[in-house]
Amino acid sequence: MKHIVIRNGCNIAFLIMIIQFMGCVENIREASSDTIAASIKQVPRSDKQHLAWFAPELQVSNYRTLFYGYDTVEYRLAGSGDTKNRMNHVFRLLIEAQYGGNVRHYAFAKLSDKSTLEINHYQHDTEECKIYNSLISSCLYRDRFNLNLSRSDLENASNTGLQLFLTSGEQNYEQIDLPPNYIQGVLKAIEVLESKQVH
Repeated sequence: MKHIVIRNGCNIAFLIMIIQFMGCVENIREASSDTIAASIKQVPRSDKQHLAWFAPELQVSNYRTLFYGYDTVEYRLAGSGDTKNRMNHVFRLLIEAQYGGNVRHYAFAKLSDKSTLEINHYQHDTEECKIYNSLISSCLYRDRFNLNLSRSDLENASNTGLQLFLTSGEQNYEQIDLPPNYIQGVLKAIEVLESKQVH
């Protein structure tokens, strides 16, 4: 009996830990800038895109009724390990869109001031084609692309956040955003990286 009580207690503690972890993942938008900065992941070697660090992932999703489920966009800031050239340091916003219906032609990100940033594509996949809900014959797609942001772009948006509409130029798709605390956390982490490179 005592062993059962202990085992049940351990199971409950484990479930609480999972729920807390899931809450942290879901609430990254509400996390403090210090938490964001501490969540930056560095990789020992730059990848194919010459990226050496990655901020936590953000996500927006939209449920499509009478279809297959959710359209989802996952995105995060990333950058190179070289932060010496402070003024020209370029950040990359990595974006992965999963959607159904017609193939989308992501071309630009439109900012709130009506300026645009060009989208750089690097992968398009057709995930699955079938009949959904016995009504609609269509495919699921996955697009991976990125866009460049300057340090001044982030510094200018550090108090207000950054809102971007993903668009083909003729049709708007999703609106994504980088909350102020997220931007502030990334800039804090970069300051730390810069100070390590100086010493």
